[in-house]
Amino acid sequence: MTTVIGLAPNEHGRAAAHLGAMLARSISDDVVVAAIVPTPWPPNPYRDDAAYQAYQERAAREALLEAASFIGPDLQVDYVVRDARSVSSGILEVARERNATLVALGSSQTGVLGQITLGGVAERILHSTDIPVTLAPKGFDTGSVNARVTRITVAFGRADTDSDLLSTAATVAHDIGASLRVVCFAVRPMTSFSGSIEEDAEDLVVDAWARNLDDDIARTLGAVESGQVQPGSIATRVETVIGRGTTWGEALADVEWAPGEVLAVGSSSSAISRFFLGSHASKIVRNSSVPVFLMPRSVPLP
Repeated sequence: MTTVIGLAPNEHGRAAAHLGAMLARSISDDVVVAAIVPTPWPPNPYRDDAAYQAYQERAAREALLEAASFIGPDLQVDYVVRDARSVSSGILEVARERNATLVALGSSQTGVLGQITLGGVAERILHSTDIPVTLAPKGFDTGSVNARVTRITVAFGRADTDSDLLSTAATVAHDIGASLRVVCFAVRPMTSFSGSIEEDAEDLVVDAWARNLDDDIARTLGAVESGQVQPGSIATRVETVIGRGTTWGEALADVEWAPGEVLAVGSSSSAISRFFLGSHASKIVRNSSVPVFLMPRSVPLP
């Protein structure tokens, strides 16, 4: 079982290293930190490609050294420099060769500090893999070389009632000793307040929706308990919260987030990709201030 932390040669690997190490330590994985050097193609007649390649490889080794300073001594770690046609293809090659449990990535360096921004590398990996992918907010830091996952929060909606996202997250939380929480988001744009439904009536609609989701959650957790763990051990400890706001950013900020927390978000398969983020899932990911675990519905969490 291996967690692969993927780095571009000039990327500061702090966030991805902190996240990958925390996850690997929690699920008892080994770690491979892979810095990928993209091979120029086609060759550029106006540039010394050999010199440029050597520069990229030095940068990759520096990225590995930086990442190593954020990974605790308790983990079995292998550091790899890999030449590949692209950063994304190189990370995928390493992940497949090592039979990776998951891939940990950082956010785009052009993103907002404290939030997740999907860069080109992450986008291409998501559309090319069936391995669960984790994304760290820009600047993510666990604050400890011994950090572990303390709570798994599952973003749950109607579209997730026919998936295995919640049941698998519940099993993993039980196995690693983390608490489990379910969060639902109620986003009401300001324009809706000028409509025909009064705000109090809309609150009643949201509350009724939440109660229906509670029934779905209870049924899912009950099925997990009857098949895998001691009855009552999950359902009595799960917390359900609702994040409300006029935007997705406000709704996620309405929820309290703790150190060591990971937000699990499900995705759907499409004709061209094992990972397909619907509009709601995409908005949740892009507004999250905690690491996000993305799981294709047909692929289990570790």
